[in-house]
Amino acid sequence: MFDTVIQMAIWLTVGGVLLSSLGIAALLHSGQTRARTVRRLARTQPVRQRSTQQTGSFAHNRAKLLRIITRLGERLSVVLGGEAVETANDLASAGYRGRDALLIYAFLKTLVPLVAVTAGLIWVVVSHPVGIAMLKPAAIVIAIALALSKGVDFFVDQRRKERLALIRRGFPDLLELLVISSEAGLGPQPAMHRVAAELRTTSPALSGEILQMVSEMQMTNDHRGAYDRLSLRVPLPEIGVFTQTLDQSDTYGTPFSRAMRTLIEEQRANRLMAVEEKAARLPVLMTIPLIFCIMPAVFVVLIGPAALSVIDNILAGG
Repeated sequence: MFDTVIQMAIWLTVGGVLLSSLGIAALLHSGQTRARTVRRLARTQPVRQRSTQQTGSFAHNRAKLLRIITRLGERLSVVLGGEAVETANDLASAGYRGRDALLIYAFLKTLVPLVAVTAGLIWVVVSHPVGIAMLKPAAIVIAIALALSKGVDFFVDQRRKERLALIRRGFPDLLELLVISSEAGLGPQPAMHRVAAELRTTSPALSGEILQMVSEMQMTNDHRGAYDRLSLRVPLPEIGVFTQTLDQSDTYGTPFSRAMRTLIEEQRANRLMAVEEKAARLPVLMTIPLIFCIMPAVFVVLIGPAALSVIDNILAGG
């Protein structure tokens, strides 16, 4: 009985992992397509797109699978309700800004666990007699379905944290290069475009976001809207201050180089304050090792001789 339950759990897990892998692959493909589109928009001169034809059954099956997933996700995205906008922003922060990203997420979030729990419960009903013996395998099936559903959120959250950490790490370099470019005579948009192109190798996530912002500014001439969309895609305090500084520079006519230099000084002060906060927490963090590792040895050294002397006196007197 126990072996049968383990075998059923393994098959359900493998099936769920395969379905999730296919959905994640489609999501990655959508994100890469969006990134290629952003890179094309970032170019100042229009370039004729070369038609690339993919041959072979694998490419055809992948495109067909992507269409099926997006259609199913389109039907299931209603389940997200009012959380659709917030979910789309989280996916954009994780780097998935494709048109079908939300639909693929809805597919992975709802349909994959539903298929897993349905197939598992059918298998439980068919292979087990009706009674209390069905409770344990049914609970395992439900737990696997919940794990598959939560696994999608965990993957997106981890991807989002890693990407935001990379953007935060490359942000000081962005400011330094912007100051150098602006003082060399470049305007705000050419400076940001040039710096983003230079950061493409060291910080591709930040470079892509800045290039998309510059492209939106050039195409729509709505600077404030481009700044707001960048703040939504990258919900970091540093990016929020950066976009506010750019907006104030456009509104009040502040020189771009002076605004960037002021922002650099503020960011340096904030980073120094963060380092001081981490240093101030060290005494608290050292309390537990001090109590459990150092203090017992100190007690043995200080109290040990006195305790041995008392024991010797007691034994001698006895």
